[in-house]
Amino acid sequence: MANAPPSPDELRAFCAGSLSPDRFAVVDAWLAALDEAEAARVLAEFARDRPALASVPAPVTPEPGFVSDLPRGRLSPGRLLGAGGMAVVSAAHDRVLDRVVAVKALRPRRVDEPLEQFQIRAAAFRREAAITAGLEHPAIPPVYDVGRSDGLPAFAMKRLEGRTLDALRSAGAVPVSELLAILVRVAEAVGYAHSRGVVHRDLSPHNILVAEFGAVYVLDWGLAVPAGTHDGVRAGTPAWMAPEQGEAAADPRQDVYALGALAWFGFTGRPPGEPLPRAIPKVLPKGIAALIRRCLAHDPAERYPDAGAVADDLRRWLSDGVTLAQDANRLEIAWLRLRRSPRVRATIAAGFVAITLVLAGWWWQARQARAEAENRLARIVADTALDRSATVAVALAEVRAIAARHPRLAAPVQARLQTAFDLAARRERDDAVRVRLSELLHRTRTLGPWADQVQAWRQAIRAAGLNMDVERVTADAAVLAASPLRPLLAESLAFLWRAEQERGADTHAAATATLLATAGSSPGWQALGRLLARTRFAGGEPQFCACADSDATLTEATSAATALALFAPEPRLAVAARTALADRPGDFWPLIASARASLADGDAATAERLALIASGAEPDSVLPPLLLAYAALARDDTVALARQVARGRALVSGNVELDVLHAVALTRQGHRADAQVVIDRLDPGALTAHRSDRVGHPMERSVQAVLAAGLRLPEPH
Repeated sequence: MANAPPSPDELRAFCAGSLSPDRFAVVDAWLAALDEAEAARVLAEFARDRPALASVPAPVTPEPGFVSDLPRGRLSPGRLLGAGGMAVVSAAHDRVLDRVVAVKALRPRRVDEPLEQFQIRAAAFRREAAITAGLEHPAIPPVYDVGRSDGLPAFAMKRLEGRTLDALRSAGAVPVSELLAILVRVAEAVGYAHSRGVVHRDLSPHNILVAEFGAVYVLDWGLAVPAGTHDGVRAGTPAWMAPEQGEAAADPRQDVYALGALAWFGFTGRPPGEPLPRAIPKVLPKGIAALIRRCLAHDPAERYPDAGAVADDLRRWLSDGVTLAQDANRLEIAWLRLRRSPRVRATIAAGFVAITLVLAGWWWQARQARAEAENRLARIVADTALDRSATVAVALAEVRAIAARHPRLAAPVQARLQTAFDLAARRERDDAVRVRLSELLHRTRTLGPWADQVQAWRQAIRAAGLNMDVERVTADAAVLAASPLRPLLAESLAFLWRAEQERGADTHAAATATLLATAGSSPGWQALGRLLARTRFAGGEPQFCACADSDATLTEATSAATALALFAPEPRLAVAARTALADRPGDFWPLIASARASLADGDAATAERLALIASGAEPDSVLPPLLLAYAALARDDTVALARQVARGRALVSGNVELDVLHAVALTRQGHRADAQVVIDRLDPGALTAHRSDRVGHPMERSVQAVLAAGLRLPEPH
């Protein structure tokens, strides 16, 4: 019968892969009809003689979410980050260490996938976790934990942010200095894996991630195997695979071929063809071109032995301007020896001195000058700290002076120093901009997003390379999209928009919102930019609209926190603030937004409690004392009102809300005349707006208290 259970011998042959094709299909259909747990039990019983499958534990009852080998419930699932043929990657929040990690989980068994094949795929996935966990290198994402996600094998690793080499190259040509730095780090990481006996087998631009601060990561070790493994499978990405890959045992030289292909792609924008084109770009230094050709040799024996040798030769070019792969003539070899060996250099110099004495004095003088220049260049290279632009600039100026007399001699040193200067200057500029923007964000938490910050914001953002010109928003968007400071700039643009609105610079504010909407660092930030561009104000406060963009803004923690700081309280923002506080109780802006929402709901006690917590998070901020003063006003506590107003005015002067509250406190303390003097000094427009516009702003209550005390508001100009 077609549906009769197979015999024990057939099940053993099925597990061993020795069953005939027709019977294999019948047994596979019988297993597929069983309950999944029952099928796994049957296979486990008859697969005991097969180590590859016997090591695969039987499936357990799935539990929702990620189940770590560490305490349960440590990781809370997040949004999907990406998916491949074998696995899916999702974000997760580590509640113990309060950080975001990535969880890579095996894809569930497909309906049409034989159970045998699924278990083999699961074993390969576990092998990837074991191999990656065993490779401890700065350029290889670390594995934090191994466990299960929804009943399937999974492991947690470092969450990475950045762009792949493929995305970088698609955005335009990568500077030679930056590309070489990336290739060195990739070769070092793969070389480390080779030293541990592991071959990656799937190096491609999609698996090279360039993150912030110059960090480079080699991803996707799913096809990695121990060197010498011969599984007969042509695994990898075709355009980047060595010709022999799959037909021969796994060998480090297969990864060396892929490194050459990555270098070729970085300089040309396309994978190498077959046969290898000889037209390597002329702008490429001779030594680097020779290195690429050696990596891409069709015969593995002609390639570098492993990736560590590739990294050594790349560093050799960066330090000496020559690679071992370079087909140098005798003069070039002698020149290399001269530069690298003091003994040979002295011998050749002595020979030239003897020849010049015999032939002509002028030739001797020329050689002496050249030797002095060479020695000076060698000392410059040895003594210059390449990580500081100021020291490199001094050395570069001296090398340029030498190049005026000895251009060919100085050219390699000048090129290396120029590359080092560009890298150091860019890093120092980015570090300075990062520090300045962080200071301004702290000042915003301290004083609020007031109009007096516009010029400071614009200067700091211009230092990052943006023009901040209304007519050049498109050009600025391109610069912002490529900036390593993109997330920090996105948050800064949002607060610049509010400061521009406070100052009444509507045109500049609209351009700022458009820039954020066009090139924000994530969909949440772009949605916030579109939201700002359409925001209306009431009672001096921006109103959070009920629209798709406002919903999208609240889907990401960073853009949602900034929205809490910018917009007037409303129910959805109050929910978002309380949700954020459930995960991160000490976050400043959710505390402030929740306190304002509680004031709007008439819950002064809750508002006071949240404001006190916020005061602990930012002791120098004027916002918690302001909210505590409003809470005291709601409770008719004149002593607390006066105390919090005094505290806020000690932190900042000229805050209209504190001044109005100060006037209320003075009237209640019997100083009505002094209170009227305070009111007369204020802008009539702000007071009139909060008297007529009833939008729930807490200042409406303080203005009403001023009127109830018999004080008169100044007339608008």
